[in-house]
Amino acid sequence: MRASATMTRIVDLCFAMDNHATRLYRSLAGQTADQELKRFWQDIAEKNEQHGRYWELLLDWTAKGMLDHLFDDSRKTGEELARLESKVRDLAGSCLYVGSKKKAFTMAFKLEFYLLHPAFETLSQYVATFNADAAPDLRYERFVNPLFDALQQNELSTLELELVGEVIHRLWKENRRMAFLSNYDELTGVFNRRGLFNAINHLAHLAQRNQNTVGVLMIDIDHFKSINDNYGHQYGDETLRRVAGCIRESIRASDVLGRYGGEEFLVFLSSVESVALGEVGEKVRRAIESMPENPAHVTVSIGIAHNQVGREVQADIKALIHLADERLLIAKASGRNRIEL
Repeated sequence: MRASATMTRIVDLCFAMDNHATRLYRSLAGQTADQELKRFWQDIAEKNEQHGRYWELLLDWTAKGMLDHLFDDSRKTGEELARLESKVRDLAGSCLYVGSKKKAFTMAFKLEFYLLHPAFETLSQYVATFNADAAPDLRYERFVNPLFDALQQNELSTLELELVGEVIHRLWKENRRMAFLSNYDELTGVFNRRGLFNAINHLAHLAQRNQNTVGVLMIDIDHFKSINDNYGHQYGDETLRRVAGCIRESIRASDVLGRYGGEEFLVFLSSVESVALGEVGEKVRRAIESMPENPAHVTVSIGIAHNQVGREVQADIKALIHLADERLLIAKASGRNRIEL
């Protein structure tokens, strides 16, 4: 199965589970005679239904191949979600007659436990990166916390349900952390290599559609090994953090910054005039050169390349990065602390 088809299946399965959740909550609302509890279940169902735009956006992106490399093993993720979707569907189908408030809350917690699969958080964080308005609210804060509040208001809290809540909370926090670390560099807070290429792939497709020129800056810290050797790895790590922060402050919010590897950073500019790239590179170089010595004086060398994206998006981006890397080598061979266009 092609990567895009696999990703479409993943999104379809998640979308289906979200619809099953809405069905379950509407069923719970229809069965209770308690008007306050009825409004509570209806409110959760209505909030869940608002995710439609989010799933449609993801399906559009998958059709364009923008999410092909989002998961380490898309096939395995799809298989896990298929099994989970079956469980969620059965759970929603089994709530036609619940019988008691406690059982209703137990089913709701079981549903939310199923929806803690890491794929949901990974997709959510990806959408938030490129379209924050379309990203759904945090599921734990919007759904699980209110469940606990309602549970206590109805005097139904038990040690067993409190334990379930604690497990859900810990899993939710761990899923968020793991989803973040899969795409971001823990030391500098910018994209890691994987997150960087996911972001570039997304923006490159948009640039192709709009026929925009894209640019790449390959940035390497000069004499970084000497900094580590002379001042220690702790200062070397601090240098990486300072340089990443300096680059971030020197580029546009729409530009993508990632740690390409070691002491090398990459900036991807998805819509830029070719004549402006040299100015951007010089701005970055001067900003880093002007950082206070603490204790070492830090400079960078920068290789710059630009082009339009053709039909072979990934091949074109790979070629552009290779060209920027070649120009970086020229900048370093020409004395460092300079840019090469």
